Amino acid sequence: MTEEHSAFNKKYVEEVTPSKRTLLDELNLPPKVTEFIRRNEKTIQMVLIAIFVLICANTFWDYYSQKQKNDSASLLAEAMSQTEDAVRVEQLNKVIDEYPGSGAALWSEVSLAQQMLKDEKYGEAVTKYNAIISDVGKGSALYPLILQDLARAYDLKGDYQESLKQYSLLREIGGFGTVGYLGEARLYEQMEKKEQARDAYEKALAQTDLSPAVQEWLEYKLDHI
Repeated sequence: MTEEHSAFNKKYVEEVTPSKRTLLDELNLPPKVTEFIRRNEKTIQMVLIAIFVLICANTFWDYYSQKQKNDSASLLAEAMSQTEDAVRVEQLNKVIDEYPGSGAALWSEVSLAQQMLKDEKYGEAVTKYNAIISDVGKGSALYPLILQDLARAYDLKGDYQESLKQYSLLREIGGFGTVGYLGEARLYEQMEKKEQARDAYEKALAQTDLSPAVQEWLEYKLDHI
């Protein structure tokens, strides 16, 4: 075969063979868009890879977070099922150590504070409840419940003034006015301050969310104080 004939065949093949089309060509995008993509192909690939990595990382984080939540809840349930106080306390501390910042850890802290009250470690309970309140903040639904427990801890410790302070904060929270006033009234009675106790009972009676039984009991207290 001559060189001239070989060159002719090559040219003929190039003419009759369709040019290779890419996926980009198949999309039928406007020419300017196609040109832009080809010119910035590497940059676009890097952006797509970055997006893919972010999606994978987010999916993994969701899975990890849910697993942590489930595992911490299981460990908390195991701790609360313990009948021996010492074992339960040990397990609760384990939840706090292994899953700090979780809801299970918070409930473990509360349970430890309640155990301290049970063990008559009132000073330690006060410290624990104050730390919990600092963590949950006033915006938490748990705040008034922890505040009530803190007031009780101060009361059991014998620090009536601090207990009164917590009850005064509690009665300013919607739905806890009656509880706050009743706590104040009881403390004033313990301190033998009958006028202040009467005033607190009257304010409790003025609350609009009283059940008939509580209203009847308050009326009885005011008649016999």
